[in-house]
Amino acid sequence: MDSIFLFLILFLIGLVVIMLGWYIYTIKKEKERLLEKEKLEDEIVNSLLELKRYTTESINISNEKLSNKFDLIEVALENDVTSITITSEEGLPIVSTIRNPDEISAKYSALFQRTHKLSKNKPKKISIKFENYYIHILPISINNVNTYAIIRSNFELDAVNEKKLIKDLLNVLEEYIPN
Repeated sequence: MDSIFLFLILFLIGLVVIMLGWYIYTIKKEKERLLEKEKLEDEIVNSLLELKRYTTESINISNEKLSNKFDLIEVALENDVTSITITSEEGLPIVSTIRNPDEISAKYSALFQRTHKLSKNKPKKISIKFENYYIHILPISINNVNTYAIIRSNFELDAVNEKKLIKDLLNVLEEYIPN
């Protein structure tokens, strides 16, 4: 009787150890799969950027890590801008070409709202020139939702480029903002 009892206890302990080992193995494989997927996404984005560099004039890509939202990245590449962040009126990011747009969204949407509130002639857009780049803040309204497009580029947007960019952004935003 004691040998059967000892056998059952050892059997259950062995079963638990095997199940625990299998669980750890599957978690490890899942982490490796996610890292491989992220690496592949980064390679695709970098390949798109490298292709863009060879097909158009050189643009200065910032050291910000790019997002995996390829539809917005395509708009950025087509319009020769470095990054695009779409934010709500509250400063919350909706979609962006950079991975962590929280600070940028909050800072520049608040800047536009404050400037718009304090200014007598209510600006339609704001362009800020830094040493090597520009930041453009454009208000966009889609389906009665007010948003801001925060665009980083190496040049000042002219009216034609701005209209094309807004049209492209509206096409992308239809996916993110419901009717």
